[in-house]
Amino acid sequence: MINIGIMSFAHMHANSYAACLNILPDAALAAIWDDNPKRGRAMAKTFGAPFIADRDAFLESDLDGVIITSENLKHRAMVEAAAAAYKWILCEKPLAPNVRDAKAMVAACKKARVGLGTAFPCRYALPLVEAKNLLDSGTYGEVYAVACTNHGQAPGGWFADEEQSGGGATMDHTVHVADLLRWMLGREFTRVYCNWAINSTRRR
Repeated sequence: MINIGIMSFAHMHANSYAACLNILPDAALAAIWDDNPKRGRAMAKTFGAPFIADRDAFLESDLDGVIITSENLKHRAMVEAAAAAYKWILCEKPLAPNVRDAKAMVAACKKARVGLGTAFPCRYALPLVEAKNLLDSGTYGEVYAVACTNHGQAPGGWFADEEQSGGGATMDHTVHVADLLRWMLGREFTRVYCNWAINSTRRR
């Protein structure tokens, strides 16, 4: 049995991770820690897992890995703490709000020799898997241009706070599109250009 802990339920995907862990035959939601104790205790009750209020005690418990689903701004501190405790890590995307933090997180996990993954579930969506198979088979020929849209909805709250999220919906949703392009086409980006604007139209 693989014991997994969840760090923070600030991100709504934490609920999905917890539910999945409770139905996987070879994994268990073994503990929950949250820097919001009230929220953490409520989620522990919901998913039938122990809540450990002290972060160090949580990381010292019998966990094989942790899932980090906090505000983006807090990813680095939690990843570094988990790596120092030699726990393998799955961190919600985007990995970090800036390149500096992302590199520090990768370095911490490399030093501790623990795995660091980030969440890109769209790779497992059946229509996208089929589209990749068709691309790989040559059915579509050479791809020269792609128009992409993410139909996700902005949940508000801290996601709309640039300091905590690192860039709002643009940062949070575009990572899926960028990852899918890399995966489906088997190529890395060599240059990036962006036009971004806010619709400031007001009702009169």
